[in-house]
Amino acid sequence: MTENSESLGELVAANPEAARVLHARGLDYCCRGSRSLQQACADAGLDPAEVLAEIQRANASEGSATRWDERPLAELIQHILDRYHEPLRQQLPRLVELASLVESAHVDNPDRPTGLAQLLAEVNTAVASHLAKEEQILFPVILSGRGHAARMPVQAMVVEHEDHGENLRRIRELTNELCAPQSACVSWRELYRSLAELEVELMDHIHLENNILFVRALNV
Repeated sequence: MTENSESLGELVAANPEAARVLHARGLDYCCRGSRSLQQACADAGLDPAEVLAEIQRANASEGSATRWDERPLAELIQHILDRYHEPLRQQLPRLVELASLVESAHVDNPDRPTGLAQLLAEVNTAVASHLAKEEQILFPVILSGRGHAARMPVQAMVVEHEDHGENLRRIRELTNELCAPQSACVSWRELYRSLAELEVELMDHIHLENNILFVRALNV
């Protein structure tokens, strides 16, 4: 039974469908996943009972999703590599290019996301470095069965995850909460649609690592 005293990370680990509900409500279940549902709702001015009811409805309608907290660590790591690492390497350079196009094509539009291309270029560099450290250092340690010895690399990755979360907030600031103006062209709308997709993907990615993979690996 889901309780509002559970942390957001625990809630999504046990109820994967809850991620979409929490995201829609503006509740950070990845970088701030250690907060209880009750505390997160109090901070956001939401009724936890209402959020829980919505999660239960989502569970009933969406069917069963993979419980990654119950799968082998090697399978979870491979899922992270296939589902998130490789797509990110393709997605971020495309977003940098698209943002540059939009900014240069709408110089006289006061609503254009000035500085977005530069921010996304910085995000691309930071994420590429982050993925390499996980793949070359952290994941091999975990897969070798020495996850308990990975405390310092895990702590470093968690800090970088917080930086990624802050960058997502900066993207929202530069894009009017990912809301394109009525005058936006097709490329501009596609940029914001893709950024919204990136936000969800990155939050899910961070959740799987912070709240499931790292917790389990350090307790091996």
